[in-house]
Amino acid sequence: MEIWRDYKRKLIVFLIGILLTSTGFTQTGLRKSTTLNNNWQSIANDTNINAYTGFEQSSFNDKGWKTVNVPHNWDQYEGYRRMLHGNRHGYAWYRKTFTTTAQKKGKRFFLYFEGVGSYASVWLNGKKVGYHAGGRTTFTLDVTNVIKLNNQPNLLAVRADHPANIQDLPWVDGGCSTERGFSEGSQPMGIFRPVHLVVTNDVRIEPFGVHIWNDDKVSEKSALLKMETEIKNYGATARTITVVNQLFDQNGKKVTESKNVNRLLPGKRLTVAQQTAQLKNVKLWSIENPYLYTLKTSIIEGNKVIDELGTPYGIRWISWPIGDHPADPKRFLLNGKPVFINGVAEYEHLIGNSHAFSAEQIRSRVMQIKAAGFNSFRDAHQPHNLLYQEYWDKLGILSWTQMAAHIWYDTPEFRANFKSLLTDWVKERRNSPSVVLWGLENESTLPEDFARECTALIRKLDPTASAQRKVTTCNGGKGTDWDVPQNWTGTYGGDPLTYADDIQRQVLIGEYGAWRTLDLHTEGPFIQKGPYSENNMTQLMETKVRLAESVKDKTAGHYFWLFSSHDNPGRVQGGEGLRELDRVGPINYKGMFTPWEEPLDVFYMFRANYAPKETEPMVYIVSHTWPERWLKAGKKDSITVYSNCDEVELFNDVNKVSLGKRKRAEIGTHFQWDDVAIQYNVLYAVGYVNGKAVAKDYIVLNNLPQAPHFNDFNKEATKITAPLKDYSYLYRVNCGGPAYTDQNGQLWSADRQLTDVGFGSQSWTTNFPGMPAFFASQRRTFDPIKGSTDWKLFQTFRYGRDQLTYHFPVPDGEYLVELYFIEPWLGTGGGMNAKGMRLFDVAVNGTTLLKDVDIWAEVGHDAALKKTVKAKVKAGQLVISFPQVKSGQAVISAIAIASTTKNISPAKESESIIKLTNGSSFKSKTWMDLGDQQYTDDSVYFTSLPSALYGAEWIQGSNKRSTALEFKVTSDADVYVAVDAAAKRLIWLADYEDTKTTLQNSRGQRFNVYKKRYSKDEILKLVEKESNTAMYTIAILPLSNMQPAYDLKTVTTYKATDANFKGTGLVKEELMGKERVTFKKASGDILEWQMVVGVADTYSLTLKYHNPFERSLKGKIEVLTMDGTVLKAAEAVEFTPTKKGKWNYFNTNTGTMINAGTYRVRLIAVDAEGLSMDGLDVQ
Repeated sequence: MEIWRDYKRKLIVFLIGILLTSTGFTQTGLRKSTTLNNNWQSIANDTNINAYTGFEQSSFNDKGWKTVNVPHNWDQYEGYRRMLHGNRHGYAWYRKTFTTTAQKKGKRFFLYFEGVGSYASVWLNGKKVGYHAGGRTTFTLDVTNVIKLNNQPNLLAVRADHPANIQDLPWVDGGCSTERGFSEGSQPMGIFRPVHLVVTNDVRIEPFGVHIWNDDKVSEKSALLKMETEIKNYGATARTITVVNQLFDQNGKKVTESKNVNRLLPGKRLTVAQQTAQLKNVKLWSIENPYLYTLKTSIIEGNKVIDELGTPYGIRWISWPIGDHPADPKRFLLNGKPVFINGVAEYEHLIGNSHAFSAEQIRSRVMQIKAAGFNSFRDAHQPHNLLYQEYWDKLGILSWTQMAAHIWYDTPEFRANFKSLLTDWVKERRNSPSVVLWGLENESTLPEDFARECTALIRKLDPTASAQRKVTTCNGGKGTDWDVPQNWTGTYGGDPLTYADDIQRQVLIGEYGAWRTLDLHTEGPFIQKGPYSENNMTQLMETKVRLAESVKDKTAGHYFWLFSSHDNPGRVQGGEGLRELDRVGPINYKGMFTPWEEPLDVFYMFRANYAPKETEPMVYIVSHTWPERWLKAGKKDSITVYSNCDEVELFNDVNKVSLGKRKRAEIGTHFQWDDVAIQYNVLYAVGYVNGKAVAKDYIVLNNLPQAPHFNDFNKEATKITAPLKDYSYLYRVNCGGPAYTDQNGQLWSADRQLTDVGFGSQSWTTNFPGMPAFFASQRRTFDPIKGSTDWKLFQTFRYGRDQLTYHFPVPDGEYLVELYFIEPWLGTGGGMNAKGMRLFDVAVNGTTLLKDVDIWAEVGHDAALKKTVKAKVKAGQLVISFPQVKSGQAVISAIAIASTTKNISPAKESESIIKLTNGSSFKSKTWMDLGDQQYTDDSVYFTSLPSALYGAEWIQGSNKRSTALEFKVTSDADVYVAVDAAAKRLIWLADYEDTKTTLQNSRGQRFNVYKKRYSKDEILKLVEKESNTAMYTIAILPLSNMQPAYDLKTVTTYKATDANFKGTGLVKEELMGKERVTFKKASGDILEWQMVVGVADTYSLTLKYHNPFERSLKGKIEVLTMDGTVLKAAEAVEFTPTKKGKWNYFNTNTGTMINAGTYRVRLIAVDAEGLSMDGLDVQ
């Protein structure tokens, strides 16, 4: 605990320092830096750059614009909608008024922007003051001549242009490329990093103008430091100044000083080079002791200091085992000592505000990465917020910073912008001792000549580049110091058991990882080419950790891919979650966290191997999202626990019924129990360090007998939901869950989407008509809840940001609002200080009443928390929202609204999609889920559901009485019928689609699931079940226009070589080792496929092609019936240029729903000579 207290003390000092810094330089009283982050007015338009012409003028009316704080991004959820090019593009306008009290005499005024994507045009007081291309580096604008002083209002106006198909910047949206999978990640649209007003004297140190470095000759005995200071005279007269650089240790003691006198002409820049004398008794920066000196740079005129900056700096030297004469031919050395790199890569993405990270969000990410035990960080794949770099320097985490260009456009404009941004990138980060690699490319195709040119520029900007910090590519590319390989054995083929040999041969592995699907679990050991389960992924990663650690004295290390899954518009993957509700996409779903920051099992595997047991003891049972693991009691195998403790004891009751202790083995192993008798529904693990119990974890399993001491979980329970005296309750809502009656007999309504009448909720999907209402905004936990016996009320919850709202019609007056929360993820298994990792505000009718809610800090993990506020309503609506989320997501489990006024009638619930029209033996239910009782009169429960049916409305019927069912759908809907697999296919299901999925229950029965679409107000009359079979189950989902997860859809591929050739210009020839079809004439020829589909639907059509030219080729695609009736009129197709050895894709669809049958798909050449076709994919 003393270590943790010392760490917290240092961190607090560090955070205070950050508040006083700008881009890594400590501000002094000579400089004034004011943040301009709050209360901007903003609006966006997807297509029209001239939509708000004149917005920079004070007379412009911005009524109706949205009030936002920066960091801000207009592309918040668009990239998660399962569209191939779904991220938002367009133009964003921002306006803000500010004042300053600074005096102008001898002062200069600058606007400092940390990041605007992708092109920034800036006006101040109606005058354009600057332009910047490229969002991920900083820029500074001199506004001295236009700023208004003496508290006069200044109007700052910014237009952020982010059109599609950018071709002159290295950082572009991957969805803009037709080469699928080649370009990763989206890019921000807006002012996505902080903005500052900086006031200095008119002779000043330029932005990032202090450079300090050392060579590889330093040691604890001595060191020589070199420095360069870039200064500029913004005044009208020549100045004689003295540049003084003083080095201070952490106790504030001056270590050395260097001085230079210089004459600086008006309007001129000067770079002053200095070096120290040999320093003695040096404290070296290391992972264990990240010691930072401070270089104080002063500009003195006469006897007066006119500018001053403080630069943190760590003295250290590094050596990589590549190149000529490395200090160690196998290992990475830091100060001559080998360090095995256990790294992680991270995209700066988070659903709801991708890229626009607050300081709190960055801190949260950093602390989670540190909690997992990683000692190195790789930017993926563009420069991150500079605050990351400050953390790595302070915490002793090595950094592989990157400036990758996934898409290369060989034009003078692209090359010029790339080199300009590269210069900024290096200058911003070169003083950081944590930086050990410069990442120029990732899976990129920069021409070798340009890569060499960029590498030379990096060496010029950073004298330690190549000599110490290597300039890298990763998995392809030439022209740098090192092409760092990747290793995907076990994921993309190969043998993962050779990883120990691989990592020695490959020296440093830039990426290793695996696909995984949240909530999907499998029994037994790792199966290559098996399901993408959490277990399979974690076992593979554990194997690689173990094998790497076994040879860590013979190699440099590796980087796990990936911290959190991120929107990936250049790809097609959508398998983030088992539930359809969670299948955001396209997603690179290899993260140890989801895009909404829910940790998966692999996070705890890393913690178990790398978090220090002395200060962060933890234990985690696999898995908290696997309540249906067993259907009955008995002998069980492969019960896995991840822990960093010396010993773990597993119990089958609440700290009772021991299943034995296991001892800790080597890194890359876990605690496991085989052939043990599982009698009850509780697994309870206790971790021991030096014989003392220091951590615990527990899970509750469905289907098994209740543990004898089960009620011990409720020893500290209170009646937290009990009504307050003298209040009349109008509404109670179970957020993210079904109707529920609590221990006080109070009914909590199901969470329903808001309709024109009634009360209900809205989320981000409201802005995208046709999307499922609760998509990517609802989760649940199966853990016990401390402080309440009403577990079901707290276990379900909604998550979101400013677009998650709850609406309640009420008469004007004052109301009591009760808000109920749990922290469902942070702190699971113990040993982790999660304070600040989830911070959000709560507002009623736009007025913030709760600020910086931090559930974990108040009650810890999985504990009920109640917050009560009073709110006055004037317009007949009480709206609860979460206007600011500083880190993570806002979460809410339940809401109650009450008044002291009696006899107020609540509004009706928003309408259900089901309206039962017969029989009391059926019940309309909501939020279908695992563990729900399947029938009204039979204790049997759902243990497995098709992905689409989680969260569905459904009908609970009798299993003991056979009754016909009649009901009406109140909107267009898909109706699912789950029929006992033992029954014959019923005649009345003849026109239903067989979904090829099954539902299972706790009795082990399987049900085949069929689907049919119905129109609003249609009445369904379903007959009685077949005798001697289980009653069928009905589930209903509102009609959605969201495409199925692309890579999870059934794909039928039709080869071009099997198509019909119509014309004389089509030939079969070899391309990339296989036979393809090439158009040898420009126009007139037709390639025709016969497409067979089995069910009525709209089908996706994807052409896979290769265009070897630098210009686009053209064609048309049409769909006809076999008799020639046109179903899809000829659509123009543009075949864009393809890189050598690659394929491009053109995606369209049938244009309309087509029935089961055979159709003709025709590709018609218009200007297609030289175009090669591989095939047609139909989904």
